[in-house]
Amino acid sequence: MNRNTLNKLVNFVWFQSIWVLAIFTQYQFWWALAVLLVVFFLMTSQPRLDAVCMLLVVALGTLVDSALTLTGMFAFSGPVYGVPIPLWLVALWAGFSLTLGHSLNYLQGRPGISALLGVIFGPLSYWAGARFGAVDFPNSLIFTLIILAVVWGLLFPLCMYVYKICQTRLSPKQVSN
Repeated sequence: MNRNTLNKLVNFVWFQSIWVLAIFTQYQFWWALAVLLVVFFLMTSQPRLDAVCMLLVVALGTLVDSALTLTGMFAFSGPVYGVPIPLWLVALWAGFSLTLGHSLNYLQGRPGISALLGVIFGPLSYWAGARFGAVDFPNSLIFTLIILAVVWGLLFPLCMYVYKICQTRLSPKQVSN
């Protein structure tokens, strides 16, 4: 296994760890979520790029999930602090954003595949969260999953585009010989 593949695998496992912590423990192990995010920034070769992308994607994700919550698509039983969604979900968005240029970077320039994967895995992730009690769907499951499929079919390629723009503007310029 080459170093690039290993880095992608580590990033994928790292994000899955964040997902499991966020969904199963929510606020109980918030410090572990924070540690995982800090460790990422200690290990990344482009902390500025990743930080800017993270802030933009977290803002976008928080806006979208807040809108879905305020329109009655989601209901959370735990506390929320300052935004309509729980902070563990904001942390989950932070973790997701830090996969865009790493384990998911093969999707750059492939909006159709990104959209298809968003249609499938976006709703699947929320449905799994609902099955484990992290979120409730006040509407029917089918209706909620269809809405999430539409949202994620647009949102995932948009997140990939946000990363591409960040990369274009923040990565060191290539010097021609």
